[in-house]
Amino acid sequence: MKSLKSLNLKSLKKLDRTTIAVGVGLLALVGGLGWWMVAGGAGAAVQTNVRDRAIAVAVSKASIKDLPYRVEAPGSVQPVVSVAIRARIDSQVEKVLFEDGAAVKAGDLLFKLDSRAIDAMVGQAEATLARDQASLVKANRDVERMTGLVAKGTTSKVTLDDARTSVDMLSATVKQDEANLDNLRAQRSYYDILSPATGRIGISGVRPGTVVRAADTGTPLAIVNQMSPIYVTFGVPERYIQDLRAASGNAGVQATLQNGSTISGGNVAFVENAVDPQTGTILVRAIFENKDEMLWPGTLASVRVSLRTDKNVVAVPSEAVQNGQRGSFVFVVENGVAKVRQVTVARTIDGQAVIADGLAGTETVVTDGQLALREGARVDIKRETGA
Repeated sequence: MKSLKSLNLKSLKKLDRTTIAVGVGLLALVGGLGWWMVAGGAGAAVQTNVRDRAIAVAVSKASIKDLPYRVEAPGSVQPVVSVAIRARIDSQVEKVLFEDGAAVKAGDLLFKLDSRAIDAMVGQAEATLARDQASLVKANRDVERMTGLVAKGTTSKVTLDDARTSVDMLSATVKQDEANLDNLRAQRSYYDILSPATGRIGISGVRPGTVVRAADTGTPLAIVNQMSPIYVTFGVPERYIQDLRAASGNAGVQATLQNGSTISGGNVAFVENAVDPQTGTILVRAIFENKDEMLWPGTLASVRVSLRTDKNVVAVPSEAVQNGQRGSFVFVVENGVAKVRQVTVARTIDGQAVIADGLAGTETVVTDGQLALREGARVDIKRETGA
């Protein structure tokens, strides 16, 4: 009997331990399942909130306005007249009559060469002409006298004919002397070198005492550049040729220098007669009065040509336009929701995109925050561009 009681007691203790272990396992399973359900539900709620959250954006209004049609290109300043001065005869420089870089006028004396030899030749030719002119005067008097004597019958007609022949010969001699004198005087003018244009002269390439030769083709004596008016030369793509021709002399030109100075008032003066096949551009020259000499030959400038003004075009800030696989598009805000609108951009000017198709000009477009947007996304307008 005692043995039976001991056996039952041991069995009961073993059963209690098993029950406790099973209970603990069940409690753990139920807890884990509950945690998973709660966590899963919270995650779904978070995802739902993220998906429905409004995205902060900046917007701007599309507008209908008049915008200029312009072409911009790099250019350079070039003088209308640029003359390299060279000697036309062999001589020695006697005087340099200007300061380097000075303003000069057409006809100003710049260099004086040693002209003593040519001056002597001119004097000799003048004396020869004077002698032959005097001989011609005497011959004419002889003809008059002989004519009277022939009329009286005191001399033969042959003598009169000889006198007339002498007059003809001396007349030809006088003409020859005059031509020779004109030639020498022309050569004499080469010894006084005058400015060929009004403008500014560069550095003198010679000094007094320098021997110059007509055959020299190296460094010129000096260079004179006309400063007013002056050219700004630039190249534009060939697609603008017809617009340039249509604008003709009405095309206004503005040049901006490297220091930020802007010079207005230029006009298109010349369009090249052929397109450069290597660059696909055509050469254009604009002319500026340049009275204040702001434009200096050789300097670079950014050129802006206003060809016309387009009336009532639809424009949006250029940052509103995005590029995708289907082309250009903008996000339009309607009732707090972003919608994709495909557009055709004609051109951009001054930070504005001219829309040829896709917008009516009354829409509100997104200008910042587009990367987080999609079709139908709710938006929260934080600011308006330009406000």
